[in-house]
Amino acid sequence: MKILSDIIKIVDKMGWNRTLTLAFLSLGIGFFMWGVITTLGILTYPEYHNVYYLVYVSSIPLIGDLLLSRLSDISLGRKTTFFITMFLYSLGSIIFILNSAFWGSNIYVTLAAYTIAIIGVEGEVPVALSLIAELFPLKYREKMLVILPNFDNIGAVIASLIAFLTYYVSSSFAIEGISMGIVALVGALIAIIVRFSLPESIRWLVVKGKTNKAKDELNKIKGGLNIQEEPINLNITKNTSLGFRYSFLAIIGISQYLTYGLMAYVIADYYFTGLSLDLVVLFANVGASIGGVVAMMLVDKLGTRKFATISYLGGFLTMIPVLIYVALFKNYIVMFYPLLFLNMIFSEFGWAVRTVYEPTLMPTRSRAFLVGLIRAPIMLIYTISVYLTASFTELEFVIYNMILWGIGALAAGAWHIFGYDINRVPLEKTSGEEKISQKIIQ
Repeated sequence: MKILSDIIKIVDKMGWNRTLTLAFLSLGIGFFMWGVITTLGILTYPEYHNVYYLVYVSSIPLIGDLLLSRLSDISLGRKTTFFITMFLYSLGSIIFILNSAFWGSNIYVTLAAYTIAIIGVEGEVPVALSLIAELFPLKYREKMLVILPNFDNIGAVIASLIAFLTYYVSSSFAIEGISMGIVALVGALIAIIVRFSLPESIRWLVVKGKTNKAKDELNKIKGGLNIQEEPINLNITKNTSLGFRYSFLAIIGISQYLTYGLMAYVIADYYFTGLSLDLVVLFANVGASIGGVVAMMLVDKLGTRKFATISYLGGFLTMIPVLIYVALFKNYIVMFYPLLFLNMIFSEFGWAVRTVYEPTLMPTRSRAFLVGLIRAPIMLIYTISVYLTASFTELEFVIYNMILWGIGALAAGAWHIFGYDINRVPLEKTSGEEKISQKIIQ
C-alpha cells in the first residue's frame, strides 16, 4: 500500500516539534541513567577489592542487551520496553541505597541490586538507539545518534563528581554509595514522568503490519514538514552483506568498548587509590562528554566513513603520550589526567561512530536485537580482559589498549574502502532492507 511508503517518508521529512523534544528528553534521561549506574557499580569496587567483582559487573550487562532487545523487536515495541527497563533500574537503585545505608554494603546484595539495575539500563541501550534511528527525521538523525548517547558520559561525570565530593568530605564509601544511589533513583523517577508522552516507533509498527496504529502515532508527532529534498540522500553506490556490516561493527565495538572501559574505569581500580581513583573516572568522562558535543558537529560535515577513520586513528595516536607517561613519568600522577582526557575525546568519537552505524546498518524487524547481539563478542572479550589485565603491569595495560585501538583503526580503514556513508540516507537503504520494505508496502 502506498500509504505505508508515505508514512515512512513523512517521518524522514518531519520538522522538529514538541513530541520530538519530549522524546529527546526521555531518551537522554535513559542514557544518563546508564552512565550513573555503570559508574556506581565500578566505584563500589574499593569496598571489596575482588577482581571477580569486576568480572561479574562486566559480564552481566549482556543479559539486558540480548533479552530485552529481542522482546522489543518481537512483541513489546520500543515504548513498552522502556517502562520495563525503568522499573528494573528504579528497583535496583532502591536496593543499592538500602544496602549501603542499613546492611553494611553486603557484596551479595550489592551484586543483586547492580544486576537488576544494569539489566534495565543495558537492555534500554539497543532499544533506544533503534528508536532514535527509526523516529528522528533524516535532517537530525545522525546528530541525535551522537548527542543522546553522550548523556551516558554526562551521567558518569555527575556520579563520579558526587563520589569524589562525598568521599572527600566523609572518607566513607557507604555515604558515597548512598549519594550515587539517590541520584540514580531521582533520575529514574524523572524518566517515568517524561516517558508517558514518548511515541512508539512508526517504522516498527509498519513492519509489524500495525498500519492504523502507525497512522495514529504519526498524527501525534508530525509537525511542520521539512519540504526541502536536498537533505535526503538516496544514493548508496556500494552493497555490503549483513555479515560484513556485523563484523565491522563488532570489531570497532571491541576496540572502542574495551579501550573506554579499561582506560576510564578499570585502570582506576587497578592502579589508583582514594581520591585519585575518582578523579581518573571524572576526567575520563568529562573528556568523553566534550567529545560527544564535538562529534555531533563533525559527523555530518566529514561524512561517517571519514569520521570513523579519524576517530580510531586519533584514539591510537593519543595513546602514545599515555605510553610515554607510564614508561617515564608515572610518579607524576597529575600528568595523567590531561592525557586521559584527550584520549577519551577520541574514545567518544569512536562511540559516536558505533551509535550512528549500529542501528542504521541493521534491518527494522530485528534492529534492537542485532544491535544487542553485536555486543555479545564485545562484552565477552571485555570480561576476559578485565580478568586477565588484573595481572598486567601498568605499562602492559597501556600497550594492550594501544593494540586494541590499532585493530579499530584497521577496521575503520576497511569500511572507508568497502563501506559507505549513511548521512541522511533512509534506513531502508542503509540497512539493505529496501526490497523487503517494498514487499511490505505493495
